[in-house]
Amino acid sequence: MSFNFKLIFFLIIFIKLLTSTAWSQIVYINMEKLFNESMVGISLNKQISEINSLNEKNIKKLETEIKSEDENINSQKNILNEEELKKKIANLNSKIKEYQNSIKKNKDNLNKKKIEGTNVILNTLKPILSEYSEKNSISMVLQKQNVIIGKKELDITNDIILILNEKIKKIDIN
Repeated sequence: MSFNFKLIFFLIIFIKLLTSTAWSQIVYINMEKLFNESMVGISLNKQISEINSLNEKNIKKLETEIKSEDENINSQKNILNEEELKKKIANLNSKIKEYQNSIKKNKDNLNKKKIEGTNVILNTLKPILSEYSEKNSISMVLQKQNVIIGKKELDITNDIILILNEKIKKIDIN
């Protein structure tokens, strides 16, 4: 009998905690939506895409040059002497290495720019969230990805996007 009483008492306390005002002060924000739909997020994504396109164009150009040189060497194999052939193959291998280094450098540079841009947005976002939380008596803001179930009314993403759009419209990562 005392076990049931303790269980009932625990359930009553637990339900009371769930319905208390402290729980209603927890909200969540969809960071992915914020980065995809805010003006500054769109600006960052557009610049990243442009840099990536330019990198791909340059890589394709190098790739074409390498293929052309490889075909040229293959067509001249029987004509060139061994020393000239080795020289051309060494030159081709050097271009292949340059190509591989260029791909890595472009990827690293793009990731660095993406991180820098994201940090600028996050640094702008921190005081916005702090002020919003203070004005609306919010005790905790969670990322949506960490919320299993939550009422749509607790999602502050659209409000924060509006405020962020007023504060910062674009950033330059070039």
